[in-house]
Amino acid sequence: MRGMARGLLTEDRRDLPTMPTVLVVEDDAPLRQALIAALAAQGYCAREAGDLDGALEEIAAARVDVVLSDVGIPGDGYTLLARVRQLRPRTPVILMTGIDEDDLGRRARAAGAYAYLVKPIRLSVLKGTLDGACLRA
Repeated sequence: MRGMARGLLTEDRRDLPTMPTVLVVEDDAPLRQALIAALAAQGYCAREAGDLDGALEEIAAARVDVVLSDVGIPGDGYTLLARVRQLRPRTPVILMTGIDEDDLGRRARAAGAYAYLVKPIRLSVLKGTLDGACLRA
């Protein structure tokens, strides 16, 4: 009986859609937690890291559909973008920063970022950007 119940659960799980997984890379822990909570409320599964090394460990350890990273993380967001492009070229990377300069946005797009967002980020903008990135992944 236990085996049958376990089998039924497995079959039921396969029918459920997979939630997109977003790796949130932000060195400001309260902001990182707020982003994770907002993403969970929007139906995303979120993983987290506070720096470049932690992000690379997460990417190596688990499926990540989209990377959402602050530019100013320890180790540098642009370095993370370059490494993701090497390791997982089809994984979109969204860079974010608190500095609103057109030049930074152009640099991010030229480096291969899917998008460049300026904080504070409206939830509707973040969700729309993530939804688009997930369709591309």
